[in-house]
Amino acid sequence: MNPAWRRIKIGIVGATFSVCAAAIFIRPLPPRQLPSPEPRELYTVVLDEVNALREADYPAAYRQVSLSMQERYNLDLFADWVRTERPEIVRTERVEFGPVQIEGTSAQVRAYFFLRHGGALAMQYHLIREEGRWKIHHSRMIRRWTSGQRLSGART
Repeated sequence: MNPAWRRIKIGIVGATFSVCAAAIFIRPLPPRQLPSPEPRELYTVVLDEVNALREADYPAAYRQVSLSMQERYNLDLFADWVRTERPEIVRTERVEFGPVQIEGTSAQVRAYFFLRHGGALAMQYHLIREEGRWKIHHSRMIRRWTSGQRLSGART
């Protein structure tokens, strides 16, 4: 066997072993997981939107919604939608929050709006983490109570 050929074989085998040895030590990093948000952080997003709607500051409220919602509604359509579909929110006396469910980059928050005339609304907000912050993806009304209806639960 030719000595040059032998060196080539040893070089190929050595290179293969060195690649395998390097693969043992060089591993892909596990995906970075964001810490689970505090419920207060999610409540702030909803409250910021409610406060903006109370002041009729539709551009500020529009900044609280996700990009997919902004693709569906431009600012004028969004303002019209809020005025027709969620007129009670601007007449809220206070907001209380219920359970929070968080799964990765999405979260659900239940909010109870107590109206000035005595009624109440229960809303479910679906939030997503987008561009490094939480935004409202969509919301839906769960239940409406009139001023004469009693809400269940205990007050402490």
